[in-house]
Amino acid sequence: MKKSLIALAVASAVSAPAFAATANVDVYGKLNMSVSYFQDQDDIYSDMQVSSNASRIGFKGAEDLGGGLSAIWQIESSVNLDEQNGSFGSRNSFIGLKGGFGTALIGNHDTPLKLVGRAVDLFGDTMADSRNVMGGGSDLRADNVIAYISPNWTGFSFAAAYSTDPDVSTAEILANTGDRQDQSVYNLNATYTNGPVFLGFGYGDGDYHSDNGLGAHYRAAGGFTFGAFKIVGQYDRLEDDSTTVGTMPGDYDAWMVGGSWTMGAFVFKANWMEGEYDAAVSNDPEQLTVGMDYNLSKRTSLYALYADGSNVTMGGGAGSSDRITGAVPVGGGDADISTISLGVVHSF
Repeated sequence: MKKSLIALAVASAVSAPAFAATANVDVYGKLNMSVSYFQDQDDIYSDMQVSSNASRIGFKGAEDLGGGLSAIWQIESSVNLDEQNGSFGSRNSFIGLKGGFGTALIGNHDTPLKLVGRAVDLFGDTMADSRNVMGGGSDLRADNVIAYISPNWTGFSFAAAYSTDPDVSTAEILANTGDRQDQSVYNLNATYTNGPVFLGFGYGDGDYHSDNGLGAHYRAAGGFTFGAFKIVGQYDRLEDDSTTVGTMPGDYDAWMVGGSWTMGAFVFKANWMEGEYDAAVSNDPEQLTVGMDYNLSKRTSLYALYADGSNVTMGGGAGSSDRITGAVPVGGGDADISTISLGVVHSF
């Protein structure tokens, strides 16, 4: 399907030599739509939303250069199916080389620290995505990236990335100022994957952190599968490096623990997340999620979940087209928010 669609489209518009040059293009994607009902403690937000959650379409290809070396490329774009918009090339998009030495690429890409967290998120790309609590800092898709990913040595691998300006704004592009000075950020990770075991460690820091009042970002995550059961966990520490009020009320520590049980086509799962700021007065986030997936096939699944949280933005972690934050009650206190979300996912 991937090659035949491209071949048919290109053959109708260009000559045979041009078709041969693009014959290795693959089309892929993931469509994730949900219907969610939100409610906070004061019924200020009591509404139903149709949302597109990290839906995407991508094109990728490779050329064999000989001697075990390949040129690789990818262009991946966000697609909001509910509101008829998106952004071309806004997701992981790059060009690079791949060989026995590993993979080197230039473009925009998820940071190595972010990838460690993605590996253990049981509710990734839903309203209850773990980044509702475990995000921030170096957990981002960075622009202007130079990255290296090592080969896999009996389960061990590492990745390193450097960005000259990880978060380019529209104003910067229109001003023709190039990448911002003193905005660089670097990221590292080390992972071990062997059968049922996953362990990962990530680190991020740089001028981009300092400019936003942040210090170093540390992450550790792990998962273990035994039979039909799986357990996962994650710990993050994001330092507050501001000399004024800054962007956070002190250093931030967060943790997540979760588990799943597979029974035929059903996957039952749950997790608990909590964050804590190192400050006398702060509104610490927390979130409890329970849910179920039903796999109709290898590529299509249905899901249902219930999430209840305080001081979080439901859908914020997944970059949903609809994001809901609970209202702070009269007199102050925690902003509670809950959601019931029903969704369908199809990958191609």
